[in-house]
Amino acid sequence: MNNYYQPPNFNQYQYNYDETAKKNAFYIEKAALEIRQIKRLGNIFGLAMTVYVAVNVLSSFFLLFPSVSNLYSSSALFQTCFGILAVDLVGLVAVFGIMAYINRKKYSSELIPAEKLSFKEGFLWIGFGMFFCIIANYAVNFIVYLLQAAGHDPFNVETPKPDSFITSIAIAIGTAVMPALCEEFAMRCCGIGMLKNHGKAFAVICVSLVFGLLHGNFVQFVFASLIGLILGYVTVKTNSVIPAVFIHMFNNGISVITSISEYVFKTESNASVGFWFALWFIIGGISTVILLVKGYFRNNAEKINEPYQNSLGKKVTSFFLVPGMIVPFLFFVYTIIVSIR
Repeated sequence: MNNYYQPPNFNQYQYNYDETAKKNAFYIEKAALEIRQIKRLGNIFGLAMTVYVAVNVLSSFFLLFPSVSNLYSSSALFQTCFGILAVDLVGLVAVFGIMAYINRKKYSSELIPAEKLSFKEGFLWIGFGMFFCIIANYAVNFIVYLLQAAGHDPFNVETPKPDSFITSIAIAIGTAVMPALCEEFAMRCCGIGMLKNHGKAFAVICVSLVFGLLHGNFVQFVFASLIGLILGYVTVKTNSVIPAVFIHMFNNGISVITSISEYVFKTESNASVGFWFALWFIIGGISTVILLVKGYFRNNAEKINEPYQNSLGKKVTSFFLVPGMIVPFLFFVYTIIVSIR
């Protein structure tokens, strides 16, 4: 009689087990390697932020001289030019540009993303960005209202007041144009470009928080972090920093137009702010709907289904919880806290 019983192939079972164990070990090591790389990037960013703080501290020493201090407090033109040189050009462009140059091998694409967009696409993305900038403005104003109702007064940096035609031009450049160019270069080009190999969402979130911290007070920290998410999202979706520059410029330009109109017409008025907010809210809302209908918000990237992948939260915390971040992080957190009087 035939024996139909087939004994189990233990060698095959052992082989499958060994192969699975090898694959798991490979993916575990891959995830651990990514965390080590992210921590190194956190230290690099922390060093750049520390140098940024040092530049600002050193530049403030010049204000200890009575003649310079008096000129700074009395001349909006000098105050604006001083800010452009010390903060925008030296503190941001030079510091983060050098960071990007030293670590240029960590970039998988061009330092300045500038994929060609049609005028229509560019306008729609700018409208979308401005739509959420207006929402962020109202959200921050509501938070400030709650703090004031609780007896706290969050300090906010005000735009210098123009006192001549030349000063008006300088303030427009120093408040709207130069920050848009310099901050977008430092954050959305140098920053996101270095981090996005570990995930675009990770890069956008980390750079947005750094962007908020660099502003150094509570109101601007919240607002800059929120619009940083918008600017980063638009940059990675379009693979171009140009829409982000215009969004940044137009957003800052609202306060500039208001201060200049107050100088020209010699009267304080909130009508100008309300007009621009309403205009951009309408244009931005329409732009957002068009982008949504046309499918621009779809995520066409292939999902990589690998075991033991690092979560977004783990990557973000690994980026910030490193020794290089301790000094700048504590410094900026302190300045943000003390800005709430």
